[in-house]
Formats: sequence, structure tokens, C-alpha cells
Amino acid sequence: MPRMLRLTLAAAALLTVASPVIEAAAAEVPVLERIAIVEVQRCIMETKEGKRAKKDLEDTFAKGQARIDRKAKDLQKRLTDLQAKAPMLSQAELMKRQEELMRSQAELEQLGMELQQEVMEKEALLTEQIYTRVADIVEQIALEEKIQVVLVRSEMTVLWADPKLDLTNRVIVRYDKQHK
Repeated sequence: MPRMLRLTLAAAALLTVASPVIEAAAAEVPVLERIAIVEVQRCIMETKEGKRAKKDLEDTFAKGQARIDRKAKDLQKRLTDLQAKAPMLSQAELMKRQEELMRSQAELEQLGMELQQEVMEKEALLTEQIYTRVADIVEQIALEEKIQVVLVRSEMTVLWADPKLDLTNRVIVRYDKQHK
């Protein structure tokens, strides 16, 4: 028997044996009938707790920025003063004051980095806390309404969905009731 014919018969026999297995596996996969979407970022930003967290972050940043601005203003004043007095100072005194200004500039930059780090860490902590609670509420609603899949809606994931599938507003309302 030619080799090609043997391969064809072997493939046909394999398909005959495998066909019921493939059909059984396909039958086990449930058909998606109930899908919903939620905009998690909007939930985080629009819940009362999210709004408080945003205000808290803004306050933290504003206080830190005010401190940095005061130090920057003081540094600028000292620089202007040094420029005015430079011709009257000895070389050693001039070098000493320039080094002090450089140290102050480095401290100012360090303060800026520390503020940025503090705000980022605080934001991550608050966001994680709210995200976890949002996920719990999404799960509650999904179980109550027998929703099989809830997708996170963002510009990169869900391009379009029927607005009736969107749980976001319900999640925000329930979040605010549960987490005052």
C-alpha cells in the first residue's frame, strides 16, 4: 500500500476515534450567556472613599510642596545674597558659602523625591484597598445575578459593550453603602 494512502487511512482512523472525545470536551464548556463589564478605575475615583483618598493625597502633596517652595525661596534668597556679597568675601568664605548652597540644593532635591515617593506609596495603598473592596462587590453582584464573566472595561480591553452590561454605577452605589 502506498505510503500516502496509509497516512490518510491512519488520519481517518484517528479522527474517528478522537471525534467523540472532542465533542465531549466541547459539550463540557458552558456557553457564556451572562457577561458584564465594570470600569474599575471609575469605581476607585468616584466612590466617596475614593474621593476622600484623592483629597487626602492632594493635601499631602500640597503640604509637602509648600515646604519645598519655602526652602526653594530661602535658597534663592541666600543665592542672591551671596551673589551680592561675593566681591567682598574672601576666597575661602566664598567657597564655604557655595558648598552650603550646593548642600541645600541637594537637600531640596531629596525633599522633592521623598514627597513624590510618599505620595506614590500612599496612592498605591489607598488604591489597592479600594480595588479589593470593589472586586468583592463585583463578585457579590455577579453571584446574585448569575453573571458568568465580568470584564474590566478600559480603553485597552473592551472597545465597545452595550451600556446595559455595565455594572459600574451599581458597584459605586453599593460600595458607598457598605463602606461609609
